[in-house]
Amino acid sequence: MKTSAECFPCFLRQSLQVARICGCSPEVQVRTVRKLAAVVSGLDPALSPPANAQQVYRALAEVTGCEDPYRLEKKASNEQALQVVPALRREIEGSPEELSMAIRFAIAGNIIDYGAFQTFDIDRALDNSRKQVPAVNHSTSLIDRICNLKQGSHILYLADNCGEIVYDSLLIEYLFRRGFTLTVAVKDGPIINDALREDALAAGLDRYARIISNGSRCPGTVLADCSPEFRQVFANADLIIAKGQGNFESLSEVDREIYFLLTVKCPVAARHMAKLAGMDEARLPGKGEMAVFHSAQNKENGECNEDTH
Repeated sequence: MKTSAECFPCFLRQSLQVARICGCSPEVQVRTVRKLAAVVSGLDPALSPPANAQQVYRALAEVTGCEDPYRLEKKASNEQALQVVPALRREIEGSPEELSMAIRFAIAGNIIDYGAFQTFDIDRALDNSRKQVPAVNHSTSLIDRICNLKQGSHILYLADNCGEIVYDSLLIEYLFRRGFTLTVAVKDGPIINDALREDALAAGLDRYARIISNGSRCPGTVLADCSPEFRQVFANADLIIAKGQGNFESLSEVDREIYFLLTVKCPVAARHMAKLAGMDEARLPGKGEMAVFHSAQNKENGECNEDTH
């Protein structure tokens, strides 16, 4: 997915938001936005938004002197999720459709995104996930794929944000209990509220999976920027599950079968997904809709599979 004209003011919005979170004075806030306006004007629209975001956030760290502006928010997101997850686990275990419920809760967790929103309602997202069918719904394909994998098959799980990664643990634990070998990839250093190794450990994922860094600080997965180790794991995995809009934006056109689990939070990403899924753009406005998108689905049949799992 390429960077759209609509992405440029969004980068400036994020820049002002970071300056305020860092406690910058009004004068420094103005200086920050001016500096970032120059950076944003030089971004390459042929690159994906996450690829360009790396340059934006490097410049923000230089101007504000704050490398990890969302540090406190990330910690709070993890702690809040850890309080909620035990009840969700019991709910999954009592459901006749455990895998479907785990997928839905993992998607709900993706609402925790400080790059897209300043505020969000995780309780509402979880409640909606129980009742609503994803707007793009390749759930049956994913469930069938998982059910047909042999024991010991290797699943690569691309994590996204803090807090969200705790909700991911419900799906990762389910996959572990099914006898699969799991690798969870996190970011190599701070970028927005994306999860790092310490967050994966806080979520307890080391009990079920090997935790690796992808070698990049991109708020997505740009393979050219990732480590050789990660690229090898990516190439050899039997199944890849990618969380979040940033991973969708950066990997949606990669020649690799990937299942994306996310809430769609912007009209640019929504239009791109609707086009790939062969569906009417009006049905996907990009206002927090749940999505299970199979990157190979559009190549197979040219349209979205409206199943009801």
